[in-house]
Amino acid sequence: MPKYLSEMSVRKLIKLDPDDTARALARVPLFAGSSEQDVREIAGLAHLLTFEDGAVIVPEGEEGLGFYLLLSGEARVLQGEREINRLGTGEFFGEIALLEGTPRTASVVAVGAVVCLGILRGDFRPLLVRQPRIALRIVEEEGRRYDAAGAETAS
Repeated sequence: MPKYLSEMSVRKLIKLDPDDTARALARVPLFAGSSEQDVREIAGLAHLLTFEDGAVIVPEGEEGLGFYLLLSGEARVLQGEREINRLGTGEFFGEIALLEGTPRTASVVAVGAVVCLGILRGDFRPLLVRQPRIALRIVEEEGRRYDAAGAETAS
């Protein structure tokens, strides 16, 4: 087991102001085209999570339980010990977890202090039933990421 997995820190969970959260979520492509009311509803589901340097935000192989949006900081995306990507402020991961609980394909580890918005699948599901186009945007985003990864591998 990689050293960073054995040093997982406790996740700190804080409820956010819905207006601030809605403004942050409105900039996420997955929620583009959603009504202001829908974005506010999504914002009401979100929690603020803070992670210290080196903390594992999500471990590879764990059931995906939620979606994360980086509000500040940077994170490494690792498969095993190999870094496959870096994420920064405004980027997100875990969107497929909002649809299904498949195992995480990579670990995400904080580089310095990281603040994220988190939304759990169980909380988000009722909204997907009413707004299926959000699910479509999640699938489209995953397709873009898959295509980008394939193009990078082919280079």
